[in-house]
Amino acid sequence: MALNFHAHREKTPSLFSSRIINKAVYFFYGTKDCLVQECKDLDKRIELELDGEKVNLPSLEGIIVCNIGYWGGGCRLWEGMGDEPCPPTRLDDGLLEVVGVFGSFHCAQIQVKLANPVRLGQAHTVRLVLKSSRMPMQVDGEPWAQGPCTITITHKTQALMLYHCAEQTDDEDDNSSSSETEGPSAQPARGQTVPTSSQ
Repeated sequence: MALNFHAHREKTPSLFSSRIINKAVYFFYGTKDCLVQECKDLDKRIELELDGEKVNLPSLEGIIVCNIGYWGGGCRLWEGMGDEPCPPTRLDDGLLEVVGVFGSFHCAQIQVKLANPVRLGQAHTVRLVLKSSRMPMQVDGEPWAQGPCTITITHKTQALMLYHCAEQTDDEDDNSSSSETEGPSAQPARGQTVPTSSQ
């Protein structure tokens, strides 16, 4: 679906001038995919290994590898509807979550919490062997048609990030700033750096 949309946009970029048109074209290709099923029998066209162990695949139309908790515009893909116990996702464990989908209609059901994905497993190294002719793939929303090859996905590195402490509100920020200017005994709020100046 994403590859068809991308190819259409490359041919006629002037047509894709608004978000409504983009969504309408996506809807068209999603509906077409439900009927045509260009990616059916993926289990016969691909091999999947998680940390060196081959995974027996059901009859899927797509495999998704995630290294974050959210997918597809905010869907918590790995947890699904939360009615089945599953290992939690963490950003700092070096594990990749691998799930399968039965098609674009199944993806839509997952996004509105009417279905769960097929959890294939968590692994440090994901290896995909594409055995057949060109198949659609995408990374971070950039699609292309990929010929036979072996793809190895691993967790490379991570970076420390600063974030606003959830326990602290904006009101506390304002109060602590005003109290800092009132006297030397003011203490910084948790997660806040106190500015200093030399006199």
